[in-house]
Amino acid sequence: MFSPENPWIREREAALCTWKFDMNRGYVGNTSVSLLNDFMCLSDRQLRDYARIIKACGFTGIQVMDICAAWRASGSPENVHDRFKILANACHEIGLNFTVWCWAAEFSGHGWTEPDAVYTNTDPSLPACEDPRVLALFNKYYDIYAELAPYADRVIAHFYDPGNLADIESVVFFLKLLAEKFRAGNPDVKIAVDTWGCPGNYPQALIDAGLHDVMLMELPFLPVWNAPGKRAAFREGVKKLGCELGVWGWYTADMEIDQLAFMTVNNRVLKNVFNTVRAQGDGVLVPAYWSETDSYHVLNFFSLYAAGHLLINPEDDPDRLLRESAALITGGDPDDTEILTQVLELIRDARSGDSWDSYWWTSPGYVLGDNDFSGILKRAQNLIDALTKLAGKPEPSGPDAIPFPLTRCQLYKLILPQLHQIRLYAAFCLDLGEINRIKNAGATREELQQKVDLLEPEIPEFNCVTGLWGQPEARAAYEKLTAFCRENGLLTPERSPSVRFKFKRRIVDRLTVSQRGSSEPVLVPATFYEGGLIGEEFARSLMDELALEGVLVKNAEGLYYLADYADYRFDFSM
Repeated sequence: MFSPENPWIREREAALCTWKFDMNRGYVGNTSVSLLNDFMCLSDRQLRDYARIIKACGFTGIQVMDICAAWRASGSPENVHDRFKILANACHEIGLNFTVWCWAAEFSGHGWTEPDAVYTNTDPSLPACEDPRVLALFNKYYDIYAELAPYADRVIAHFYDPGNLADIESVVFFLKLLAEKFRAGNPDVKIAVDTWGCPGNYPQALIDAGLHDVMLMELPFLPVWNAPGKRAAFREGVKKLGCELGVWGWYTADMEIDQLAFMTVNNRVLKNVFNTVRAQGDGVLVPAYWSETDSYHVLNFFSLYAAGHLLINPEDDPDRLLRESAALITGGDPDDTEILTQVLELIRDARSGDSWDSYWWTSPGYVLGDNDFSGILKRAQNLIDALTKLAGKPEPSGPDAIPFPLTRCQLYKLILPQLHQIRLYAAFCLDLGEINRIKNAGATREELQQKVDLLEPEIPEFNCVTGLWGQPEARAAYEKLTAFCRENGLLTPERSPSVRFKFKRRIVDRLTVSQRGSSEPVLVPATFYEGGLIGEEFARSLMDELALEGVLVKNAEGLYYLADYADYRFDFSM
């Protein structure tokens, strides 16, 4: 039924996330992370190889995120756009399309200082687009985006996150303004708008606005899209409107690295999600376009390979595709391919599982919550040795070896610490399980406390990319330990001094970036860092420690600010 000549999804793109590895979300420095895998650090040759591996994954194009956080991390929009232009040319040389995805209503924060950022009308009863200050802001940044128009085959506007525009009239007005500016530089450019983070009524409101020449993009897996009949109803509206339907796939092939960042292998998750979405809405209208997340870049190759080919044929075998992607790295050597396949299967089984329910961190079946940790531990121990030996072998040179941005040795060495993290987490879970066993056998509270105090819940970050919430297995380990202690009236062991220092440094980083360009102190609550998602009690204790140390000041209302806030008042970006 499906084939490259008759694919399920006609246009398929890898959505390249441009969060900087060593400056997470533009707020938090990570000095230990390897930059070998960072898109913005790739050379011209590596960018061309990157385009080639995306084509080998079955995609028809690449989508890049043009955001002010990337501009700040790389110094300027010009620096980022120069890298994009090299990639765009590389794409067009081999027959791939090039799409620009941009923050359509977010021109401040994330390290980028824009003193004139105004998103609301002075008269709250009027739409934002009628305020001259708002118009000036949007025109300024849309002109920057539109500098890429000659290189772009499509531009996608992202309006609803973090929610700066509150009225649909302004969303539609500025979408048309963005389209006008891009079409002035490229009359053939296609226009799209995604619906990420939009209020529940906005998808229908976009349809009702009559955007006939704009692709409307749904999301694969969010609560609003999984409500019974929701996807089919949206597609009915798109079909009646006569415009194209797209899907902006986020999180499915890869976890966005600003939150829970680690290497995942999602070949089975992708098939589960794709076929669920097919059942929800393909009877009404089949999407013409689908992009899939590429956040971890080169280490995401194996999931992207499955994604691109499953978007051609969603009935394909995801395990065959995984082995096929491994063979492209090893050059087809059967022994090396077997080792790499087993490594990838371990990462999949330990971190993703077979479905969205096992992969997503708030789902009841979350794989870090419950797994065959004994089996995971044994596999990890064996495969660490095997992959270490593989990293010492010469680079494959046969015709079956795909051109790759990194050497195979670099790739394998970047994967190795992921296996160590998996091994350490499995060992922790087994140790905690043993304590639970002796509790059920009648151990006293004192005996349990002694055992708990000897546990090692901290999973090092090593040189891996780390999100704002911390290393995912470390976070899961401490949550498990905290829950066990609360259930049994035990004291939760203190986080290690090095971990406390690391998170205090990141809290100060985050607040420092927010303070830049302001002469008045920025006041924040105790849980301002990611809303307390590192643990509310932990966050409060760190903020109070920082106040005692004189780094922060705590005022009478219980809010905090930087003691040296005035040091950052001269910051500007343009």
